[in-house]
Amino acid sequence: MIKIISTAFLALTLSASVLAEETKNIVSFDLNKFYAGAGFSHNRIDTSSMIDGAKDGKASGAQVFAGYEYGSRNGFDISTEAGLIQTGDFFTGSEDADGVWLAGVVSKDLPEIDDKLSAIVRLGYGLGGDDGLLMGFGAQYRLLPQAFVRLEYLNKDITQSYQVNAIYKF
Repeated sequence: MIKIISTAFLALTLSASVLAEETKNIVSFDLNKFYAGAGFSHNRIDTSSMIDGAKDGKASGAQVFAGYEYGSRNGFDISTEAGLIQTGDFFTGSEDADGVWLAGVVSKDLPEIDDKLSAIVRLGYGLGGDDGLLMGFGAQYRLLPQAFVRLEYLNKDITQSYQVNAIYKF
């Protein structure tokens, strides 16, 4: 499974590089708009909705991701993220939810609460252990000008994920 995930992540990276090179004359990418992140998650698989009387599975996990900011529109910051998630087994000797994902992320600063706080929403698609649409929401807090911490809830096809991530903007 790790070989499949590594290959998919490499393919995403190479595709982004080729796309960046081919669109160089159309759109110039600003390296200062790239960022990277990593974090931990607590994941729950909704088994009870598929099998009557079954217990929901739970597993810890970790993720890494990279993103690119496109800028602001009407006070909303727009970016794209691609990442890799790996979880433990939900049941003894059972499946995990390892995979790759791609998502659009929209954030909105909340200066009326705290000038370092932002609300975020995401919509994307995951491949791997939990294929399908993913969506989520959360909050992001700026610790330093280039360092952020993020708390999020993600709902995927059959799993839910509570995540805490650290982000560094280049």
